[in-house]
Amino acid sequence: MTDQQPAVTSPSSGTTSDPTPDPTSGANPGRGGKPTDAWVLLLPPGWARFPTGEGQQRALDAAVEEVVARALPDSLPRDRAEPYRHMLRDELHKNLAAARDAGTGAVYLPTEPMEGVHIPASIAEIEVVSDAGTNPLQIVTSILGDGYEESELVELDGRPGVRVVHTEHQMKRDEDWPELSTRQVLYAVSRDETDGEWLVLSFSTVWNSTATERLAEALVFFFDAVMTTFRWAGPGTNLLNLPDRSVPGSV
Repeated sequence: MTDQQPAVTSPSSGTTSDPTPDPTSGANPGRGGKPTDAWVLLLPPGWARFPTGEGQQRALDAAVEEVVARALPDSLPRDRAEPYRHMLRDELHKNLAAARDAGTGAVYLPTEPMEGVHIPASIAEIEVVSDAGTNPLQIVTSILGDGYEESELVELDGRPGVRVVHTEHQMKRDEDWPELSTRQVLYAVSRDETDGEWLVLSFSTVWNSTATERLAEALVFFFDAVMTTFRWAGPGTNLLNLPDRSVPGSV
């Protein structure tokens, strides 16, 4: 983690978000104004949050344009830079389309190298509803028994949750790509047991060699460190000393 960490504030998907709100806001008054209506976490510079939920197309377009502008600023010669802007824009929209179609609320991607290294990782943010009225500890206990290679009970800012790890090998994206291994680290935390609302943050990384496997292992530690900064940010919360700077595309 770097010294200057940008805050990423996420309102529940039921909210229409302003592109530049107060980072402690983001509540959804239509759902009762609960502390868990919004959440915040810290990421190092070089990451961007792309809102992919329903009704977020304008915010998604703005996030993509900001990343493109950072990568290829207006100071570059237009005739040389414009084709690359189109390529980057199209690639981002293509990669994010699948997440949008799958119902993912937001995707976090590294958009710049860290210490000269390109980061093979992503974070998906998903809101789900399951078993309304059920004690979340019962749900967590059932998940712990589902046979994941790693599973543990966690607490995120006072709410019960679970962390699980799943690894797959010999994955092939298509014929033009080599076989890869992938590791997914998933945190699921209860937002409201009465309504059965849960938040899922799912981290994925890939590798295809011993060297890149070591990087993937380090990135898992990185994600776990990010999750220690997770805080609820809805009404009734009091977030102090958060950086003013936000990740491109954060809401």
